[in-house]
Amino acid sequence: MARWRLGCDVCDATATIGPAARGHDVWCESCQTAFPGVELPVAGARCSRCDATLWAVPRFVELWGELQHLDAVLSAWAGDAQPLATLLPERPRFLSDLDPPEPHSSDAPALAACITAAAHGAYRALVAMPAADVPDDPRAHAARAIAFERIGDATAAMAEWDAVLAAPDLPEAAATRAHLARGSLLARAGRYVAAVTDLELAGTSFAARWNRGALLVHEAVAASEALPDAGVLARARAEAGEASAYWSDHTIGRLLWSLMVERALAGKGHAFAALSDDARAALRAAESEFEHSTFWDRAMMLVGWVRLGAQEEAARIAVPLARHAAAGLLDEPALHGEPLVDVARAVVEARTAMDMGEPGEARHALAPAFAREDLRRFRMPCASCGKGTIGIEESLDAEGSDEAE
Repeated sequence: MARWRLGCDVCDATATIGPAARGHDVWCESCQTAFPGVELPVAGARCSRCDATLWAVPRFVELWGELQHLDAVLSAWAGDAQPLATLLPERPRFLSDLDPPEPHSSDAPALAACITAAAHGAYRALVAMPAADVPDDPRAHAARAIAFERIGDATAAMAEWDAVLAAPDLPEAAATRAHLARGSLLARAGRYVAAVTDLELAGTSFAARWNRGALLVHEAVAASEALPDAGVLARARAEAGEASAYWSDHTIGRLLWSLMVERALAGKGHAFAALSDDARAALRAAESEFEHSTFWDRAMMLVGWVRLGAQEEAARIAVPLARHAAAGLLDEPALHGEPLVDVARAVVEARTAMDMGEPGEARHALAPAFAREDLRRFRMPCASCGKGTIGIEESLDAEGSDEAE
């Protein structure tokens, strides 16, 4: 477990947070008092000086991110999804293996040059090699396929994978990888029938299983205006495996929502057209297919509804999400202390505006707190000197030896 040394950038105030020889060294973020060797129960301990919750990790470094999330949700509630959309992760819909082939000590110079170029990221130089200089070897073709995909030429990449799979006596592992890569490219191009054949031969890796499950969802969404059949979604989930709750990972429910929003956008015809009742009902049903209810899952729903111009649906998602985000901020120990009292006051004012159904006014109230440079730098005001800011100066290992942050 990590330990952190905190310090002020003006005075000599310092503190350590993390596991100690006995118990935990903790630091109250509200009154900024250090407590060495505290025995923390699972639910946390209370500061004997100000009664704020004590933590064994620095929480104040998350304050600017939490403010950013709240501001983005308020923006979406008001009709502008862009700030929230920029926070959402990019999730590739079909996965591949773009690691360069392994070099062998016995490789001929021309083959070694291809593999080295791929390994060093010299993709344009690799694809520009004259055909006469490229050996007809599966690993050379794989290296060039990776290079073409890296520079965005999917057609040329598929041709190189064709050459790999045409090689005689191709090792099974190389064939499996080539089927995965070509199947992924075919699926991204919408050539689902051809992709199925490759992906069935792509092995049992996570990427191969995910691609097969994702392909089932793509085909189902493309085939009907309704929510895909429950049996198809069950098959997709069984193929893809357990749904990760991690914010940037793939899940079948997250993919389904993205595809259905895109389908509904295409069906509207133009930006100001009303969303059809059938599309609205299908999307409402798709909400129940999300495997998790994290901030990121709810944010995906919110962005989708805003982009579709269904502002009443967006508000249905945004109101509880914004209130939950505000409550989380007001529960932070750092906002209970005097150094950040103005931030706490701004969140309270924003929450009042939310209760009145005024997301624009809530953003206005939050703006001074959101713009603070100390929070943006993951620091907070130092109560000791009143001039500097406290932040993480070093991370330490569990034994206390220095480790650069």
